[in-house]
Amino acid sequence: MYIPTAQSVLTAGLALTGLHNKPSEVASGKVMDYAVEKCYDGDNTRCTAPFLVTKSTCYEIKWSTEGTLTHTTAEVRDAGSGEIVYYRDTDGQWTPEKGELVYMDFKPKVPGTGNSTVEYRVTTCE
Repeated sequence: MYIPTAQSVLTAGLALTGLHNKPSEVASGKVMDYAVEKCYDGDNTRCTAPFLVTKSTCYEIKWSTEGTLTHTTAEVRDAGSGEIVYYRDTDGQWTPEKGELVYMDFKPKVPGTGNSTVEYRVTTCE
């Protein structure tokens, strides 16, 4: 009968901890929605700070908008050109096709709404 030593148990435990990657936060905070299509309109910040994404890495994007009848779409934009590289209508996952510096804005989709605070969080996937 094999009885493992304390060292072999510890080594196996350390090896297993590396197999399960915990999500790490990439970006989070609060911004105003993109009702005024500028990242900064003099009074409000309407875009996230730029953050780096890595090719073929899965990212979980979550956000909520203050208000009773609100719906915003998350738009991920290239930080250099401002072009939309990805968008979502609901929380979910995104895997970029290339590594790049991006930022997000949150476009209001319900007519007559806007200028609401959006709380967001981007993490790597589990």
